[in-house]
Amino acid sequence: MKYIQLKGKSSRSRRPGVSLLGRAFVGAILLSVAGFVMSEQSLQMPVMKSELVSHILLTDSIHSGERFFAPGLYGNIISSSDGINWQQSNSPTQSLLTTIFFIDDKEGWVGGHDTLILHTIDGGENWEIQYEDPITGGDIPKPILDIVFKDKNNGYAIGAYGLMLTTSDGGDNWKVVDTSTGLYDLLESKEMEPEPNFNSMILYKDKLFMVGELGTILTFDDTAEGDDRWQVIDSPYTGSFFGVKELKTGELFIYGLRGNLYRSSDGAQSWDKIETGTIANIFDCVETADGTLIFAGASGTILRMDKGAMTAEKMPYPHFDSLMSIQTIRDGELLLFGSSGIKTISLR
Repeated sequence: MKYIQLKGKSSRSRRPGVSLLGRAFVGAILLSVAGFVMSEQSLQMPVMKSELVSHILLTDSIHSGERFFAPGLYGNIISSSDGINWQQSNSPTQSLLTTIFFIDDKEGWVGGHDTLILHTIDGGENWEIQYEDPITGGDIPKPILDIVFKDKNNGYAIGAYGLMLTTSDGGDNWKVVDTSTGLYDLLESKEMEPEPNFNSMILYKDKLFMVGELGTILTFDDTAEGDDRWQVIDSPYTGSFFGVKELKTGELFIYGLRGNLYRSSDGAQSWDKIETGTIANIFDCVETADGTLIFAGASGTILRMDKGAMTAEKMPYPHFDSLMSIQTIRDGELLLFGSSGIKTISLR
């Protein structure tokens, strides 16, 4: 997951402390160069070509069709059919990219800093800018942290400080969802952070299920009206969550700061804590064919959890790079994406 430290003040005062997001732990460094003035002409510059793109920070990954994709530092997007040989895509930006989503083997979206959304229709070989706002609404920079589409037309993007965008035409037009009134007041009434960073989301029971900063767990129903679109779910933890995963069984897992991991078997009505034995941040999760769960996180943390277990065990890993995303590849092997690029390990 993305791990970004954001500094500065939003349009409303925030609680004291450090804001932590998932995926891309070096984001604070890059924020210092993100203070552009909004203009009608894009301020982005095309990615620089390099043979080392599979060895730099990669923040997310996806397996679409017959290829793996990963976005990351300096606007890089790379892909591979075998997990060994990687090709660099034509990207229109050098901004840090944080998330990737494909609706099929041809069409996909990438999000990143400068509230940037990229789009491809040729299987990820070429990407174009669909949306950008280097300083959102005259406020502080707000990176996109996750993107999900229901179908080719209807999609969502979320990010820092309550940022949310929706589209009903495949991203040709993105609309900002105002979270500064109803949702702000609802969270404040529950003594929660009223402008939380939205870190991760999934489609769950015809709604968006979102997790984020300072114990934020929300659902968003775009078929409802006004403030009724939002529901706040009681959180088992007041620290940040960096990811949410629905298993094939329908169970929900949420995970994040300091090794915190929770499972719900009743649709988020209650949560059971999973013992992880680590205080390292957990950024991503993958479910293998036999129901085994693998979690990846900071400081070379890889956790393995058997189906139905209440504890997760740390797997041997000889490095200390932060692992931001994970994919299963050939039988018994995993692809790891993180601060050192791409690594491959065996589950056996």
